[in-house]
Amino acid sequence: MKNTRQKSLYWAKQIAQTLVLLLLISLVVDWWRSPTAPLHAADTPFTTMKSVAPTTLAAASAEQTLVLYFWGSWCGICKHTSPVINDLHTDGVPVLGVALRSGSLNDVRNYLAQNQLAFDTINDERGELSRAWNVKVTPTIVLIKNGKVVHSTTGLASYWGLKTRIWISHFLH
Repeated sequence: MKNTRQKSLYWAKQIAQTLVLLLLISLVVDWWRSPTAPLHAADTPFTTMKSVAPTTLAAASAEQTLVLYFWGSWCGICKHTSPVINDLHTDGVPVLGVALRSGSLNDVRNYLAQNQLAFDTINDERGELSRAWNVKVTPTIVLIKNGKVVHSTTGLASYWGLKTRIWISHFLH
């Protein structure tokens, strides 16, 4: 009996250490890949594929956390992350996509429709906006509240992981 308990305790410690190590690696990778908001990004007007009038990140994130999602139709990981982002949008989280080098306005519109993605998007056809934000990889997810970047992550993301980060941002910022 004691031997089984010792083995269980040993494996519990191994799993805990592995999880802590993975968390630390994830945090370091996110820090290294983190985008940099351009000067005056919060107040720079932009128009999305659905909008009629220009808005700003400050206005779109006023008193709420906005998910700024840099993605590409050519990005393999984005094919898994985009439905998660769309679920956040469906649940009422404000989402703004940035389609990085994904073709013309019609190409992006068709891609969104074919993949049943309803979140609003800016077409960054030549990659200028992504370059200004220093986006190194896709997908890149940036949480913005009151016009300020509060968190960013890259790569595969889960619904509950993002939902937790959004929830935390409501209290910390």
